[in-house]
Amino acid sequence: MNRKLLDPFEPEYPEAIEACLDDEYAVKCAYSHSGSLLATARSDGQCFVWDMDTLNVMRRLQHGEVALTGLSWSRSGRFILTYDEAGVCILWDLEDSSAKARVEFESSISCARMHPRDSTQFIVCPLREAPCLVAVSADPKEPPSVSPICISADSVDQKTKAAASTCCCFGKKGIYVFFGTSKGQVHAVHVSTQKIVCSAKLSSSTVNTISRNPRGTDIVTNSSDRILRVCQVVLPAEEGGGSALGGNTMPAKLEPSISVTTKIQDIVNRVHWIQAVFSSSGDYVVSGIEHKAEHNIYVWDKFSGSLVKMLTGPNELLEDFAVHPLRPIYASISTFGIIYLWTRVPQQNWNAFAPGFRELEENIDFVEPEDQFDRRITMQNGSIVDCAEDRILREKRAANAAVEGDMDIDVDITDDDPLFSDSDSETSDDGFLLSVAVDCDESLLPPTVTPSSAAVVAAPEMEASAVEQGTTIIES
Repeated sequence: MNRKLLDPFEPEYPEAIEACLDDEYAVKCAYSHSGSLLATARSDGQCFVWDMDTLNVMRRLQHGEVALTGLSWSRSGRFILTYDEAGVCILWDLEDSSAKARVEFESSISCARMHPRDSTQFIVCPLREAPCLVAVSADPKEPPSVSPICISADSVDQKTKAAASTCCCFGKKGIYVFFGTSKGQVHAVHVSTQKIVCSAKLSSSTVNTISRNPRGTDIVTNSSDRILRVCQVVLPAEEGGGSALGGNTMPAKLEPSISVTTKIQDIVNRVHWIQAVFSSSGDYVVSGIEHKAEHNIYVWDKFSGSLVKMLTGPNELLEDFAVHPLRPIYASISTFGIIYLWTRVPQQNWNAFAPGFRELEENIDFVEPEDQFDRRITMQNGSIVDCAEDRILREKRAANAAVEGDMDIDVDITDDDPLFSDSDSETSDDGFLLSVAVDCDESLLPPTVTPSSAAVVAAPEMEASAVEQGTTIIES
């Protein structure tokens, strides 16, 4: 796909369902960093990796027998993190479908996220334990290191035995990590020092999900009070310049802060939200409802909080959804395990490329002109053109142009389109491409010819007569 040929003014939300993928046990889904792969976490303990070009399963990862509760991609798309209800996290290497690291916790895991820059680190939020930073060693024999992060005085409630942190997400550069708590607070913690930089009290309700803007310096939270909050984050930058979230460097007079800029809610229905994420451009907030047998996805303007678009699906409960990182494409999972792909129908406007092009509403019979195949053609100005001479002249001009334009073309260097390139890509990705295993029917292959094991040996009498006659015996 050549992204430079796409319409730059294309809306950032889809319109209708284009395709369906049958995944009986899918409960969670997530797009890769490039959007070419879609991973689904299943209730039977498996993880499927789908190719968005062929809509086929590329990898099947067997996590265990317990239902998976979520997954997370690495930046390069080579590694994927899966976690289940039994408290087991496995970091997979898609190059050979092997488990690179395995970490076990004592309780179920509510959320886990991969580091956006380092594929060997990830954050885990167990239900009854303090959140932990896991670092995977390069040596496969050495176990991963687990470092608990203290985000409050009581990381675990002594009465309910529930952890204070309920969800998490990394900042754009991975310098900070944001935690949502059961008391309605959001903490920004420095990854290296593991100290809280700033905190904000959003409400008294539990923060269920938290997500960052891929092209901005704000985050969006989903709380149990049925309100989505867009928060502007101001954090100090690391040494070397640049904001920790990818924006401008924070002025010296401003202090680290997290402030609510927009509140979004459905005043009429007062429905619960499954989660809330930003669109690919970062200008809209996408949320899915958890209400009866409705499969609806809402698109909100993050600045005004007004409803822009409501996508109405089939009469099936919405389990989870994911937003494509570059295109207006959504993937949603129903309670029956069906994955619906939402997209826009492209409008073909050929007049923009060929001004003389005329669209036909019905077929027109072609009438061949009398002089179409004549050697000499009389033009409108009265001049006579010899078709053979004109063809030879055009061939000479094409040959001269080819000689003049003969130069070495560099195909190794690619220039990124600033419109569709990821704004948090200061450095290039690893460029990992998932290999495809081709299944071919053996009945369609040509039969293989094997040489005979018994060699033909000529008798000595035959060899002697052949030498006298001047012939040669070929042994096979």
